[in-house]
Amino acid sequence: MTDEQIAGLDKATAKKLAQSLKSRGNKFFQAKRYDRAIDLYSQALRFAKDAVFFSNRAACYAANNNYDKVVEDCTSALELEPRYVKALVRRAQAHESTERYRDSLYDFTTACILEDFGNTLAASSAERVLKKFAEAEAHERVEKRNPRLPSRSFISGYLNSFRGVGEEAKAVEGQELSEADALYNEALSLTAQYDYSQAIELIEKAVTAVEQAEDKEVQHAADIYSLRGMFNFLKSNLDQALKDLDRALEISPKHVRSMLRKANLVTEKKDLEQVTQLLKQALEADAEDAETYFQMGQLHFLKQEYTDAAKDYARASELDPDFVYPRIQLGVVQFKTGKLQEAMSTFELAMKLFPTRSDLYNYYGEVLAEQGGSDSALGAFEKAIELDKKNPLPYVNQAIALFQINNDAEKALKLIQSALAVDSECELAVAALSQIYLQLGMFEESLAMLRRAVDLAKSEEEMVSAITFRETTAAQYRFMKEHPDLLNKMMMNSMK
Repeated sequence: MTDEQIAGLDKATAKKLAQSLKSRGNKFFQAKRYDRAIDLYSQALRFAKDAVFFSNRAACYAANNNYDKVVEDCTSALELEPRYVKALVRRAQAHESTERYRDSLYDFTTACILEDFGNTLAASSAERVLKKFAEAEAHERVEKRNPRLPSRSFISGYLNSFRGVGEEAKAVEGQELSEADALYNEALSLTAQYDYSQAIELIEKAVTAVEQAEDKEVQHAADIYSLRGMFNFLKSNLDQALKDLDRALEISPKHVRSMLRKANLVTEKKDLEQVTQLLKQALEADAEDAETYFQMGQLHFLKQEYTDAAKDYARASELDPDFVYPRIQLGVVQFKTGKLQEAMSTFELAMKLFPTRSDLYNYYGEVLAEQGGSDSALGAFEKAIELDKKNPLPYVNQAIALFQINNDAEKALKLIQSALAVDSECELAVAALSQIYLQLGMFEESLAMLRRAVDLAKSEEEMVSAITFRETTAAQYRFMKEHPDLLNKMMMNSMK
């Protein structure tokens, strides 16, 4: 029939003919004669524009791996029936097959919301696509980006887990310091002043000076390579960091700090067996090194071996009563294992011994907040801020606590802005700000922070996590804009 003849048919007749053609198409589809089925569904569509006809033809195109046509037909079906879940899932699968992961994720997410998250195929597919998307983008970003230092607050936190960065080189009587040792001393000084970029420049020069001199002329050759290895580790330049630390240990096989730094690096690679071996070697080199016992405690903590962790933290404190971090971690592990009174005593003693340590009060506030001690936690964060106004972490923790306890969004946002004023790259502040914006329904602002979080991610693993949050939020926001009438359904499901 011509188009004119079809146009002259009454609706009932046209529909009957269309259904007949569709039924014939179904039989050819079941027989896997997809081209013939496509022809019949196309004829049916001449008689009636029906979402099912478009979707069925899309299934044929999918069987023929013609994914662009699948997307085209599913889109036509959804224009007729915006909540047609089968078409959404089919289009999502086509997008996934052509690696258009963001569009695929959106369609799977929409299908999930429309069916109250009861569609297990859509839910599992959304997770799969999100994982593919996040891992692919993270890998590409990490491959392309230059090594960079993390936030100042992160570096300070890492350095505080050691008793020092290194020992200053001293001139031997009657001799001047070598060029390498002098540069190393300057790098140590700049590190203590938080001028990490300049410190890195000088330690690079120090390494060059070592390589141009004979080893015997440089007192601290191992320390120089070890310090550069530490900075490369912080920049997530793990391969070069490993070379530097191995070179330090080649020069000085019992260089404990290099063993501990290498243990940190290997922990990042999740090779806990090698971490254990490195820490054993460190103890063989110095059986009474407090830093080694602290790092052993950290390993046990990571493995959830809390009793052993507590023993190591206690031993580290015995060996060096002025080392604050074993005391902090001992208190944390005591809280975690339900020994609340012991934990309180540990923190109270630490605060008596170290009354000016902002980080101590910040950690104390964190464990109090976890235990539900809201007022006490807020007081601890306030004290931490008072002691060090350049430490962004207590600002963020106080903001989170205020928002959770009192729903005080205005004050929480001001506190986080204060944290970012202190350290514009503070990862914790950016993450907290994105979550508060999200809970306030400020999706554009939340997404801006989530994009920032991706840029700031230190490792590929962290970047995968940040991209996952960004894309989940973006998909929900797009759904809100395209289906405003279903906003309540989405919000109810997000609260389950």
